[in-house]
Amino acid sequence: MKPKIHPSIIFRTPKFSYLVDLSSVWEELKEAISISSVSFYEIIKDVTAGDLDRLPPKVKFTIWKYFNRAKFRSTPYGTFANVGILNDCISNKESNVIIQKKQKIGDFIDWPFKSSIPRDVGAEILADTLIFSNSTYYKTIDGLRYVSFANNVFELSEIGDNQLVENVLAACLTPIKVSELVNFLKVAEEEAEHLTSLLIQMHELQLIFVEKDPNSIGEDYFRRIGIQSSLEIPQYIIAQRDAISANIDEKLLQHLPNLIGFLNQLLPYEERPPLANFISRFKKKFDQREVPLVVALDPEMGVGYEDLEQGGSAEDFVTQFVGREAKKSESFNVLKEEIDKKISEKSFKTGESIFLNRIQLAQSSHVPNLPNTFSVLLTVADDLIFAETIGGATATALAGRFTLANERIENHCVELAHLEQKANPDVVFFDVSYLAENNVDNINRRKQIYDYQLSILNFDTSIDPLSLNDFMISVIDKEIIIRSKKLNKRLVPRMASAYNYARSDLSAFRLLCDLQHHRVQTSLSFSLSNIFPDLNYYPRLQYHNLVLSVEKWKITTGEYLGKGKEKPTIEVFRKYLDRKGISNFFKAGLSDQTLCFNLHSDEDLEAFLQFMEKKEEVYVEEVVIPDKSLVFDENDNPYFAQFNLNLYHQEKVFDGIYGSNKVNDTAVKQYFPLGGKWLYLEIYCHHQRTDEILLDVIEKVVSEYNGEIIRWFFIRYNENGEHLRVRLLLQNTQKSYEITAILTEKLSPYLALGIVSDVQSKMYRRELERYGAENIDEIENHFSLDSEFVLAFLINQPSDFDKYKSCSRVLDLIADAEIFEPKFFMMLVRQISDSFNNEHHLEAADFRKLNEQYQSYRAHKPIDIREEQLHKFDQFSHSIIAVLQTTTVAKRAALLSSLLHMHINRLFSTHQRSHEMLVYYFFFKDLQRNQALKKLK
Repeated sequence: MKPKIHPSIIFRTPKFSYLVDLSSVWEELKEAISISSVSFYEIIKDVTAGDLDRLPPKVKFTIWKYFNRAKFRSTPYGTFANVGILNDCISNKESNVIIQKKQKIGDFIDWPFKSSIPRDVGAEILADTLIFSNSTYYKTIDGLRYVSFANNVFELSEIGDNQLVENVLAACLTPIKVSELVNFLKVAEEEAEHLTSLLIQMHELQLIFVEKDPNSIGEDYFRRIGIQSSLEIPQYIIAQRDAISANIDEKLLQHLPNLIGFLNQLLPYEERPPLANFISRFKKKFDQREVPLVVALDPEMGVGYEDLEQGGSAEDFVTQFVGREAKKSESFNVLKEEIDKKISEKSFKTGESIFLNRIQLAQSSHVPNLPNTFSVLLTVADDLIFAETIGGATATALAGRFTLANERIENHCVELAHLEQKANPDVVFFDVSYLAENNVDNINRRKQIYDYQLSILNFDTSIDPLSLNDFMISVIDKEIIIRSKKLNKRLVPRMASAYNYARSDLSAFRLLCDLQHHRVQTSLSFSLSNIFPDLNYYPRLQYHNLVLSVEKWKITTGEYLGKGKEKPTIEVFRKYLDRKGISNFFKAGLSDQTLCFNLHSDEDLEAFLQFMEKKEEVYVEEVVIPDKSLVFDENDNPYFAQFNLNLYHQEKVFDGIYGSNKVNDTAVKQYFPLGGKWLYLEIYCHHQRTDEILLDVIEKVVSEYNGEIIRWFFIRYNENGEHLRVRLLLQNTQKSYEITAILTEKLSPYLALGIVSDVQSKMYRRELERYGAENIDEIENHFSLDSEFVLAFLINQPSDFDKYKSCSRVLDLIADAEIFEPKFFMMLVRQISDSFNNEHHLEAADFRKLNEQYQSYRAHKPIDIREEQLHKFDQFSHSIIAVLQTTTVAKRAALLSSLLHMHINRLFSTHQRSHEMLVYYFFFKDLQRNQALKKLK
């Protein structure tokens, strides 16, 4: 998927041109400081430009930092930087952007002020306010559980059963007036006072919200409730500049789409560890079941998420130190090895760029999907583009906050959201509204961009809000699917905000935000320092004219401080930096908190020495000041601008839901308790003894009670210890205890010797989600025939090659039955084989070994099997074909994979997934060989 560049570009500029001197703009700078730092403004408010040189060093340094920010940093902060949009600005004309010098100030009330607003919720309820439910609630055995927020921490709260409370919550999932609620609940006049009292209590408990409670998405909260900005109220500023004219030469950006494709093939996709852990835990507990999301996240009823719901304990204290030295992933190490072969750190030379487009790097054949929209944050210096970040789950994330003040940016974001939705018509995208940090939440305030939104613990102003307790979750083939019961559509979350959601301790919010990055490549930034850590120098890394990683130098205080740790003179320090080859302009700092220094400015070097005072080492990066700036104001003053370039593609990334995993057929029984028709035993023993126990114990008991057992099957398992799971469907439930006693008696010698460590009787829960209620009887019957054949086959003590050939024979028969179209069948086998190869992280040397083993496999002569064994094989193979034929075409591929997986599980006592990899690898080689022979004929 080759992305296109969106013709409209959001731009950000510092307050001042980088050529101005401090004295000429001192009064303007003071005004900007007065908005952003009242306390420091009090110190300098009476200082004139002529007084600047006489100020104390600390005050001068603080002023220098503010001025530096106002010239070189485009990150929005009060009036220190501005935002605007260049509509349809990319063409074949020379690049030139002219902006207005004058700032347009979008002033809003600062978010923390909401805590100062006097409230009388009782009066609001009596005045017929809108009521909106906290949709995190869900039923427990004896009450309701829900998420609340207290003392800056999210927690699970619980109340006892109360039908009226439940009725109120159900009625207010879309905001309704109190009067409408009274009519809906059919509350008598004499009970109205009781309802008012209940609503006040529910509001105190955070079970409901009312109209004057905050919202983060939609109309601005303060304006919505009628509070106007004034000089006495703290302000939140979004400063803007309009463009007078704008053109970006398309040639400047011509290599960008190819770079995205190159990086997407080069960089490994890594599932976020919390998601990978959640998937594993969910599948162990729920398998393929679809359950309410709120239940899945419950630490008691579900599996939680990152243990965010747990209470504080000494153990929690310990966990903060766990995993700090986490190893790089194996796929990252493969990338590092590949780059190591082509780029040697010994070849790094100051001032010499490394060009990725001139190097042949091995690229993955498994290219992940790209999001439908994403961003490149960049600066331009003459004909060079410096890509600061590339990626994101959606291009709306970096722009969302500006929709509050700029209608054109709002329209741009809505267009991006529509692009995402149009490309994926079978799903519903929704924005997540979240508020938790008074001093940070300004960044979360935005207009409504997506058609749907979920408001977590805040009021919702949209027409049709989503409810968290309406969300169902399932995991299918390692893919997390969220479904809305109300819409019966797959839901895909978005967070149209640059908020760092990792700060949150709310599990539902963290999961939904992580899901934005699930199975899509959202990080395409690439730096040499990630591949070669802790070097003293890094050259520039380029792809044509696109700079992915700038020159970097390590500055160590021990290299320039005197023996007595005394600070060097400016000239000595400059010579030290010169010897290292540092560029004329350079920057230091983290993320967007950077400062820019001029090597030839004594004032800047003095500031840099102060910056380094409490540091031992720092990396500094080159800053390229253009010969001719791309952005000027109407007075020809150049600006160090930053551009938020959006890329998009219109290929489908997300499939919809074709049927649900929810079991709707109540006529089919799913649970069979102890003593019921199904007897289910778990026999815990080492895998080396499982075949012996199957043949010497299980098979004999099944034969002895053949007339009492309708069907039976076994599987091997290693959850909570290696064990056999044996399930028997009985004619007469009264025989359950007798058969259990006989089995236990026959196992007693193994128990006495410790070979069998435990035998447990369990309730049997049928896997209706995986196999379907309509097919479960047929599937269980197939498992019985599968188990019968495997036991008959194991008597011969077959080798691994014998087992592989048996599986291959089954696949051949399936192919001959023409259940699948031949080309599709070959593609399916290849996909499954490739999936196992990737799971096992096979390298070139491994494939050579596999190919050698394949030759031995082909030369192997299968063992002879008796007529009775052949009969059982025929029954088993006919059964798998029949089951596949009666299954809908859409489900056949998944069912084939599942049934063969279970068969291989029964055949092999250990390393079943590795054996499964070999089965598919060898069979695919057979298919390729047969296809080649046909072409020769």
